[in-house]
Amino acid sequence: GIVLLEAMAAGAPVLASDLIAFAQVLDGGRTGVLVPVGDPARLAAAAIDLLGSPERRRRLSELGRARAAAYDWPAITQQVVAVYETVASPGEKVTEDDRQGPGVFAGRLRGWR
Repeated sequence: GIVLLEAMAAGAPVLASDLIAFAQVLDGGRTGVLVPVGDPARLAAAAIDLLGSPERRRRLSELGRARAAAYDWPAITQQVVAVYETVASPGEKVTEDDRQGPGVFAGRLRGWR
């Protein structure tokens, strides 16, 4: 899905196979065009349709940029920290001091076996 996100972040309307990961990135087809895997006729038809519709490309470009922003580091940092917090010490929040410098969780993890 990273390739799709990069294209969307750059403003390109996306046409992709309906693989599970691609469908998730494209929000079930709301932010890009999904076609069945292994169906070249549907892929060609979708490409021709998309190329012939400047307004649809513009709309998908806008939706895609917004969708890609949801995967940008500033947007997901808190989610990543939350995962680390549960691993570092279940039930105990990581403090701001714990987030500083290398070896962030070293002190908390030393006792884990």
